[in-house]
This record gives sequence, structure tokens and C-alpha cells, in this order.
Amino acid sequence: MSAKGPTNTPLHLMVLLFHDQNYGIHYEYTIPVNQSTEQSTEVDRQPDHLYMWTHSSWEGCSVQCGGGERKTLVSCTKLVNKTMLIVNDSMCLHVPRPDPQIRKCNMHPCQSRWMTGSWGQCSATCERGFQQREVSCVFQLQNGTYVNTRDIYCTGPKPETRQMCEGQDCLSIWEASEWSKCSSDCGRGTKKRRISCTNTRGKCDSTTRPREEEECEDYTGCYEWKTGDWSKCSSTCGKGLQSRVVQCMHKVTGRHGNECSFLFKPVAYRQCHQEACNEKVNANTITSPRLAALTYKCTGDQWTVYCRVIREKNLCQDMRWYQRCCQTCRDFYATQMQPQS
Repeated sequence: MSAKGPTNTPLHLMVLLFHDQNYGIHYEYTIPVNQSTEQSTEVDRQPDHLYMWTHSSWEGCSVQCGGGERKTLVSCTKLVNKTMLIVNDSMCLHVPRPDPQIRKCNMHPCQSRWMTGSWGQCSATCERGFQQREVSCVFQLQNGTYVNTRDIYCTGPKPETRQMCEGQDCLSIWEASEWSKCSSDCGRGTKKRRISCTNTRGKCDSTTRPREEEECEDYTGCYEWKTGDWSKCSSTCGKGLQSRVVQCMHKVTGRHGNECSFLFKPVAYRQCHQEACNEKVNANTITSPRLAALTYKCTGDQWTVYCRVIREKNLCQDMRWYQRCCQTCRDFYATQMQPQS
């Protein structure tokens, strides 16, 4: 929006924020400058430039999730021919510097967690040593994959990356396999792993046995393609088309969405084949009920509701009505052609 002044009326700009998110509002304004000119016989003196503090842009959010702040960048600008140029802050020292505007951002809860790798081999074979593992903070995306992020975004203390150990020949060691896929792809479920004892004598302390099952959450498969019933064939004879409704819907709530993969979208149309069309009768009017009964292949009435009216109004002699109500018209002519006793 541009409001070319001057104006003496206060202006109020009201912005509706969605989920308390500010999508970026930038505003500029100018004030009149008292230009003092001195009469000179040679060249008039140029007016001094106007320096002022402006909110040029917004900084990034301080955190990725869990609630943070973003501030405006306050810059010293110079007004030159109605154009704002950013200059060194020292040019605006004679004007009080305004405080930056602050907005809340990234209020959604964090979905980061610590991911630990497998412990490496013990540095000793049958004595006290140490072993290491990788520990990283990962963030789960909407498609279910994880990406590494900064450690400050994971809650709780960081798991140890190094621990004391003893050689396998002297100490019972439990070995765990990788976690299985979550049992549910739309909500909470469980994941499992195999636990085995790697001691050479097959004896491990049951009190230190790791867990074989844990809770998990996955929302990558909440939407799936739903199909309706196939419609009737568009043609009563020969080739035609059938259609059905294909929609992407939530498995639990039934709400429509756009998260389904178009690679697996079912087809919405298909060809259908009816009996061969009757090409022998081309006349618009039936001259003989016997000829119609012999030449036209009747598969049943198409307009069941209206066929009784067609019969009562004696419209069966018209080929157009005979084709749509062939069964009713055929019965009518059969009754008329019965020999009178």
C-alpha cells in the first residue's frame, strides 16, 4: 500500500496474524524537512541530507522450535531524492535509536530427540578399558526422516559418548539389533529389537538386559486413497466409460488432504463394453411390431418409471421410445397380436 501525503489524519494499519505468526511487515514514512536557503549570486547551497533510524528487516528466529523471538534490524538510513540508503550508524548518533520490535516465533513444540549409535569395541580384551559411540541431536521431518540439528534443540541431558568396559572374554555383554519400524504409521505404536548375549560362555546378567520394546510415533501414513463405486457404463451398447470418485482422506478422521502420493493414485476412469449395438433398424418409425420384435435386441426397459406412460399414450410405434421401453412395448404388441377367440 502506498499513501502519498501529506496527511494530518492518523493512519492505523491492522493486520490479522495466523497462529500468531508474523509473515513480515515492512513500513516506511517520511517527514518534511525545513530547507533553509541562502541567497547567493553564484550557486544555491544544497540542503542537508536527512538521516534517520529505520526498521529495515527481521532477524531469524532465535530457536527452531519451542518458542523464541525475532527482532527487527534497526539501521541508519539517508534520504536522497526520496530514496532510502543504509549508511553507517555513526551518521544517526544525533537521533535517539529506537528499540527493535520483537515478535514471538516458532511456538510449535520441538520434535527433536537424541539418537545414539552402537557402542564400539572395548579397547581391552579382558581388562578394564573404554568404548565410544556417536550421539547426535536429530529432528524428525514430516516425511518421517531425521536430519541432524544443534544439540541445544534436544531436551534432557546428552547421553554419554564414552564409557568404561571390559573385554568380552571376561564380562557378559548384551548385544541389541537395530530398532524395527514403528508398528503404526499414523500415530503411536511400538518398535522392537532383538537382544542376544555375546558372552563366550553364554552367561549374561539378566538385570542389565536392554529393553526389547519401546513406544514410538509416526505420522507418515495417515492419508490414503479412497475410491467410490464404479458408475454405470456411459453407453447402453458397444464401448463406453465408467467413472468413480478418488479422494485422499485421513485414515482416522476421514478429512480430505493432499498428502497422498500421486504415484499410487487409483484410476478414476475405465472402459466398459456392452453388447453389440443393433445396426439393422435405422428407421425412425416402426411399421410393424413383428419386425421390431425380430430385428431389435431387447435387453430390458431403460426408463422403467416412464415406460407405462409410453405404453398408455400409444408411443411404442416410435422407434426412439421403443428402444427405451422395448420390454413394455413388446409385451403390449404381443397382447394385441394374440388371436381373438
